[in-house]
Amino acid sequence: MILPKKHIPLITIFLALLFLIAYQNKASIKRKVRILIGYKSNGYGGSGNCPDCYLLFTDNVKTHEKALINEGIKPQDDFKGLEKLLDLGILNKLKTNSSYIVRNAKYSRPYVLPEVQIFLNKLVDNYKNQCKNENINYMPFTITSVTRSLESVNELEENNSNAIKNSAHLKGKTIDISYRAFNKNSSQTKAFIKVLNELRKDNNCFVKFERNGCLHITII
Repeated sequence: MILPKKHIPLITIFLALLFLIAYQNKASIKRKVRILIGYKSNGYGGSGNCPDCYLLFTDNVKTHEKALINEGIKPQDDFKGLEKLLDLGILNKLKTNSSYIVRNAKYSRPYVLPEVQIFLNKLVDNYKNQCKNENINYMPFTITSVTRSLESVNELEENNSNAIKNSAHLKGKTIDISYRAFNKNSSQTKAFIKVLNELRKDNNCFVKFERNGCLHITII
């Protein structure tokens, strides 16, 4: 079928609009594809060596966002802004120690509000007590992401299926802890998940299971 010449400009404009819409939403499309791939390849939502996490930690993105509407720092344009807040003593720097590992991250800085440090101290104490009660060795957990800037969130959206523009990581009260970092230490994994879930039930935090291997935690 040959289209009349008068229709060709309209079709060209229509196709151009479709291309523009697809380009603007490429991060969203990539995110959905990665989620589907991750779900099928890992089974049970990709929970890996934390088989109950996808059932226990169901606080969705909106829950985390709502918790921080009137809480936390003002989102900073770049890492220089976060450095200034650190220098002013508004944020504290998390450092690797005998209780947990703070992984170097390209898209975040290990700076948090004081209440996050208080929460981590409580989490460590409870986790150590649980390990002692179960007669198992304590294994440090791993923090994989902390506070981001608006600039780093934009960059991360291209590569991470869980990244969103209005990220809770912008407010200085959200961290990611890896459940995969426990590797095959299932006893320690279960002990850690148990105490984290108890803290969540006691309204100390919100927790969202993510298929990329981490638990997204916002401190209340």
